[in-house]
Amino acid sequence: MLRIVLRAAFFDGTVFSEIGEEPEDMFRALGAVLVAAIAFGLGIRSILDLSPGTGNAIDTNLAMFVAMSTIVTSWVIWSGMVWLLGTKLFQGKASYRGLLRTLGICYGPVVVWLFLNVPVGGPLLGMLAHIWILAVGVLAVRRAQDFAWWKAGISASIGWLWALVIVPTYMVAPLLLPAA
Repeated sequence: MLRIVLRAAFFDGTVFSEIGEEPEDMFRALGAVLVAAIAFGLGIRSILDLSPGTGNAIDTNLAMFVAMSTIVTSWVIWSGMVWLLGTKLFQGKASYRGLLRTLGICYGPVVVWLFLNVPVGGPLLGMLAHIWILAVGVLAVRRAQDFAWWKAGISASIGWLWALVIVPTYMVAPLLLPAA
């Protein structure tokens, strides 16, 4: 699994052609998403552990769980948006399950979210991972849907915006604000 995720993260487009309809491919994708979710959850937890006034372990663990759930949910939303836009609007060829497999493998760069609490580089690494996953996602959608780059860019970007920017902003960002 690690080899496939690394190949995808470094823009090896052939890895997306190798992903088939085998059940173990779905488990690989789920594994990549779960590792990303754990890294994001631990990154959020480390931020909360360093913040003053967040000494409640239950609140910190709940925030970590919400962050992890957000990543898994984002995978489903992103795949759904790409499937709807790609197949209905642009006549793409991929199934929803195929897109789940393909986009799940793209979550490899999210592991750097483990370092969100690094004072100077943490937020920069988080933004870099966001852009990196979008770039890998566009390549994955292009290969899975078998259509032009601009179509892949539109469908992947809109799904990415909803799944990895808007949803986490409204679900995780309020957890990081100090309680009034």
